[in-house]
Amino acid sequence: MYTPGDLVVVNDTCPLPYFIGKAALVIAIMGMDSTDHSHGWYYRLEFHDGKYHIFTHKELTLLSKGRKQ
Repeated sequence: MYTPGDLVVVNDTCPLPYFIGKAALVIAIMGMDSTDHSHGWYYRLEFHDGKYHIFTHKELTLLSKGRKQ
């Protein structure tokens, strides 16, 4: 499970080729889909351009853990 502040990269299981290989920060844990737990957790990410998008756990690879304050 990722935590806010973690740096992740979108891996090649993402169905949107535009995002594959892009790094982003985990901003929030959005929870699980109550009807389908097969995708795991959902995370809100912030990309370098300041835009936010939501991805599943399976579409992300950890680059660096965030520091705890």
